[in-house]
Amino acid sequence: MKPDFRKSMIWLHTYSGLLIGWLLFTIFLTGTLSYFNPEITQWMKPELVNVSSTKGMVNRSLSVLHKEGIDADRWRIYLPDNRTQHWTVQWSEGRKRHNLSLGPNEGEILTPRESAGGNFFRVFHYTLQLRGYGGRYIAGIAAMFMLVAVFSGIYTHRRFFRDFFTLRINKLSKTLTDFHALAGVVTMPFCIMICTSGIMIYVIMYMPFSADHYVGGERELSRVLSPGLEKVNTSVTRQLPLSDFAIIQHQIAEHWPGDNQIRRITFEAPYNQNGRIIVDRIKDFTLSRQSARLVFSSHSGEPLAGYSEASTATEVRRVFFGLHEGHFAKADLRWLLFFIGLLSSALIATGLIIWVNKRQEKVNNRHIGHAIVERLNIAAISGLPLAIVAFFLSNRLLPVMLAERPTAEVQVFLLTWLVCLLHSFIRPVKNAWIEQLSITALGCYLIPIIDLLQDSQRLENAIISGNSAYLTFTLFIIFTGVAFMKTAVWLNKKEFAKLVTVG
Repeated sequence: MKPDFRKSMIWLHTYSGLLIGWLLFTIFLTGTLSYFNPEITQWMKPELVNVSSTKGMVNRSLSVLHKEGIDADRWRIYLPDNRTQHWTVQWSEGRKRHNLSLGPNEGEILTPRESAGGNFFRVFHYTLQLRGYGGRYIAGIAAMFMLVAVFSGIYTHRRFFRDFFTLRINKLSKTLTDFHALAGVVTMPFCIMICTSGIMIYVIMYMPFSADHYVGGERELSRVLSPGLEKVNTSVTRQLPLSDFAIIQHQIAEHWPGDNQIRRITFEAPYNQNGRIIVDRIKDFTLSRQSARLVFSSHSGEPLAGYSEASTATEVRRVFFGLHEGHFAKADLRWLLFFIGLLSSALIATGLIIWVNKRQEKVNNRHIGHAIVERLNIAAISGLPLAIVAFFLSNRLLPVMLAERPTAEVQVFLLTWLVCLLHSFIRPVKNAWIEQLSITALGCYLIPIIDLLQDSQRLENAIISGNSAYLTFTLFIIFTGVAFMKTAVWLNKKEFAKLVTVG
């Protein structure tokens, strides 16, 4: 440690960010993309058709389920909302699930391509594709390191107003340092909120000793804190579920006034006399992850006893969950969160580059540590966006009927990222930066071109039907390509090339 407290904080800020900076960049960038999870999923399934109204949809869904879901243990109806036009019915037999996507016309069944969708980024950012190998623990440790970096950075950059209004553009190394400080001031509340909420979501997992005195451990503790409904008694008489949802719809309207208030409808044990219906409200009216729910009989439509009140601890955790995912946010707030997330990613990226630059200024001879850091910088900062673009390209280029297609998309993402890592160690540093950024830009330009070549009607249909998810994604990907190409050109300039190649 350093001889005085401020120097100790500088040292802590530097190395807490460096040791896990590439992981933090990955988590923040993929997590930022997940703010538009439904919209990305809709773009990745271009066969879906926009549905403008939910009137009559429930009865149509029930008609399909009565034909297809005979003797199923569970039915589910997912209605479209203002963010996604995916209208799906699902029935389950044990662990086996069946899904059908419905179109706006009577009897229309859609067959969208299988895809990992935007949900891949949501899951990846906290599991790192290591579900059974401690991915959540790694992400939690990264969040804790980020909080250490933020709070040590607050003390390091004590002149907040001066840092905020300082941006020296006469020398690029100073510009990068000033931008890092400015981004830190702007994104500080966001970083604290997102890291704290991320830790609180899995606080029981990170503090397992709190559940040790419960038989069953963490799961049993969760049941105690958040009691669910009693298990349905399936040993009684068989009875057909209702086919007209109108009687329940009237009761729902009394509790939730307004149109399109239903997000999901679940039939538990639909062919059992004790079967019940659970109706989930849309999340627009709550900060909590858990929206309001109503429970009815699946045969008579009579209201049943609902869920017991969750404990204060569970409600607090749900609010943290809601803050983290941002489902409550309207379009303008969601875009604000998205851009702050991108700025937070840029904050981490500039910090990693500044470290290499500062170390090179202090030593005469470079050592292996400098070389490793700068190569990992390339693989993370330019390689991850290239892998993401490859993921989107694979959605369009892989055969539509390919078996295990979602898995293949994820494999393309991981293999592309691995190639970027190898490329960063094989090529000279300057060339590696420029080549990866340029290929990323080229991939962004190819995505709308391939769309037009595959089906020229997609863009026209999107404009006519007002498919904002498709149009916004297309415009944003083109804008992203321009930004990466300009960065590659900027990087090719001699002064900035010195900054990132470190000699």
